[in-house]
Amino acid sequence: MFTFERVIKSAALIAALSATSAFAVSNITITKHNLSSGGSGTIKSATGDSNNEICVYCHTPHAANTAFSGAPLWNKKSDTAAGAFTMYGRTAANQAGVTIAGTATAQQPNNPSMACLSCHDGASAINSMVNMPGSGGYNAGNQQYAAFGATGAGTAFKMPAGLTQIGTDLSNDHPVSIPYNEGNASLKAVSTTLSGWAGAGTIANLLRGGNVECSSCHDPHEGTNPTFLRTTNAGSALCLGCHGK
Repeated sequence: MFTFERVIKSAALIAALSATSAFAVSNITITKHNLSSGGSGTIKSATGDSNNEICVYCHTPHAANTAFSGAPLWNKKSDTAAGAFTMYGRTAANQAGVTIAGTATAQQPNNPSMACLSCHDGASAINSMVNMPGSGGYNAGNQQYAAFGATGAGTAFKMPAGLTQIGTDLSNDHPVSIPYNEGNASLKAVSTTLSGWAGAGTIANLLRGGNVECSSCHDPHEGTNPTFLRTTNAGSALCLGCHGK
């Protein structure tokens, strides 16, 4: 039977469930990854109808780059810095890194991490697209550029120097494209439950093909925490989610 009391109880239950997770709903429109001219960040497109879409700088519903498997319906060509990355534990490019525990990385970042590095490597253009917004914007085989910041259409805009420019030297960063081997570096079991992490209920949800990638720690669509971290790192909570130190 429909009663006012049931309505009140249902509303209270919904509120309680929502309160259990700070990441109930992702909203990229209010994050720095909203690269449209209406975005809140300082790095964004110039004003113009062709630049005012949000998702288009990474994804396209048609004519996507099917050769790239790191993210769905990818709207960029392969990373222009491919082959130039120096992995964790190495001093030269295109060599597999090795951790203190003896776990080897890939020689170059896997596609899930390349998706992030396609903007953050400082070599690839942020405003590059395979398929421009709007009808008839597709130009097979050619990378196209939207007007971005102080640059005009047709001009590449790369990540400026600063925290967000990771570069191609990954030797001083947490290893990526590396197998998650339980026990090594005190890594917990992949079945370990996570609480309050964006898009992940267990450690297994953080991995891509069994590997640690950029997206293991960062959710590009969820800007609740600084630098898109999947959970707060207060008290090193993010680190301790995987490492049982």
